[in-house]
Amino acid sequence: MAADLKPHISNIDRSFKDSQIRTYKMAMQLGLHGLDFVVYNPDKNKFIVYESYRFDDGLKQEELPLVFDRILNHHNWFGYPFGEVHLLYQNNFNTLVPLPLFNEKDKSLYLGYNQPFQENNRILFDILKNTGAANVFYLPNPVAEKVKDFWPHAKLHHTVSALIESLTIHYKNRITSNDLFLNVRNGLFDLVRFKGNKLFYSNTFSYKTKEDFIYFLLAAIEQLELNPQEVNLIIMGKIDKSTEEYEMIYQYIKNSRFIEQNDNFLYSYVLDNVVHHSNYVLYNVLQCEL
Repeated sequence: MAADLKPHISNIDRSFKDSQIRTYKMAMQLGLHGLDFVVYNPDKNKFIVYESYRFDDGLKQEELPLVFDRILNHHNWFGYPFGEVHLLYQNNFNTLVPLPLFNEKDKSLYLGYNQPFQENNRILFDILKNTGAANVFYLPNPVAEKVKDFWPHAKLHHTVSALIESLTIHYKNRITSNDLFLNVRNGLFDLVRFKGNKLFYSNTFSYKTKEDFIYFLLAAIEQLELNPQEVNLIIMGKIDKSTEEYEMIYQYIKNSRFIEQNDNFLYSYVLDNVVHHSNYVLYNVLQCEL
């Protein structure tokens, strides 16, 4: 990692005051390829800061704590005691368990059924109240320890937990039988489908090429007994009209659109150049009861 980590995007509203940090909320999304964070002012119901950092070659999980120290070199307020701090961790080492079957003492067993053991990781879980499930996941110990050093009361979540819960809240009573939600990450994508406003399907796929991407997407659509000519694919995450993934979607799927902004929040004018669908999960974790 470079000694001086500079933001890829940095947008800070003039109303931001580090003297008011205790009244603000911060949400971060971290993975091996980048970190994004937003600052929200509850008094104004407005997002007032967005910064994005990119690790083009990817980092090892033990290197991730250094990212927080490097950001602190740019903003001494970054480590201040915010009113709330949420960390969304991005990996594909998680599994969903229906709440009636979930027992905290068995969390390692649930994860061990379909995920390989991860050294130097702890097992955490999110309770998805609106979904009726628990999401059990691995989180690297160095990340958890660093975050708790900075913000002792920080809430640690898996990004899929926030994805599912935010969709459940935002689209309550508005989901049609053909809707399928796609969240693209770095080399991963999540698919979520609801039936009767209840979670029906959630899965994460790993891919390396655009051909892998469209193969897994079309195979999942077939498995869900949907038709590529009829499915309504609602897209979010690290994808836009210039990416190979979008090119493949446009070629094989008739109906697709980028997810709309959640108008229950306000957004500073300095965020106008931030593509909203790219950070849908990050913005919307603050409305989740995780």
